[in-house]
Amino acid sequence: MRFQKIFIRISLFFVLGLFLVSCSTIVKRQNFEDMSFKHLPPMVFNVARVEIVGEFKSPLLEPNVEHNFPVTPQVAIKSWLSDRVYAAGTKDFLQVTIIDASAKITELETNRDLEGWLTTEQAERVDARLEVRFDIANDSGKTGPYAAAQAKRSRTLPEGASLNDRDKIYFDLTSAIMNDFNASMEQALRKYLVAYIK
Repeated sequence: MRFQKIFIRISLFFVLGLFLVSCSTIVKRQNFEDMSFKHLPPMVFNVARVEIVGEFKSPLLEPNVEHNFPVTPQVAIKSWLSDRVYAAGTKDFLQVTIIDASAKITELETNRDLEGWLTTEQAERVDARLEVRFDIANDSGKTGPYAAAQAKRSRTLPEGASLNDRDKIYFDLTSAIMNDFNASMEQALRKYLVAYIK
């Protein structure tokens, strides 16, 4: 009887030790470089300044997940503006409104039978969307010509995706949607605001 009690105590200590070790395991997250667009030619506008006058506000709750991205779409947009858009004039200014910089997650239907247990399926889809508008405004705030662009991209996440897996997919999604946005926005600016580009 005494031997059984000792055995039970040792077993409990062993299980507790394993539990504490598993709880203390720290997942090291990957480091991602800031997105840079300095390799692209700058667009110089004949305005006195460039000003962000409105920004997308994330609700910080699902289905929105953009706040979990290593580099959020909104941060990427600001980097793009800093690297590509310059003011070199003496009057008027360029108003920039970040209308949308969201990413929403949707749970996908997966196979619940035996076949589903034996395969790794795509369990979630993330849909990212960007929408930005550029307005030429005078010093009194009256707006004139404008240009706008949108971009959309999606990625799926497999079942059991780790934190690092998610970060990589999120980062790649931001990179992909920024490539689309860059092409669409530049085309719109050179079409509708060409008179203000030097």
